[in-house]
Amino acid sequence: SQKIGFDEVIFTIDLKTGQVTKGAYEGGKPDAVFSLKDEDFIKLATGKMNPQIAFMRRALKIKGSLSAAQKFTPDIFPKPSKM
Repeated sequence: SQKIGFDEVIFTIDLKTGQVTKGAYEGGKPDAVFSLKDEDFIKLATGKMNPQIAFMRRALKIKGSLSAAQKFTPDIFPKPSKM
C-alpha cells in the first residue's frame, strides 16, 4: 500500500455503476488504485488540476492498469452547483 498522508482513508469507486463505498475493494483485484492527498483530490475532481500533470509531479500515484486509470477523469464527477 502506498501511503501519502497521515490519516489514510480508502474509498472504492465502481465506474460501471457509479457507486462509491468507503473501504477497500472486496471483489478481487481492483483495476487501478489511486493514492493522493485530500486537497489534490479536490483539485482533480473540480478540474483545477490535470491528472497527467498530477501524475508527473507525483501528487497522484497509480498502481494497476494505466488504461483503466485513464477512464477516471474529472468528467465523471458531478459539476458543483453555482450559488
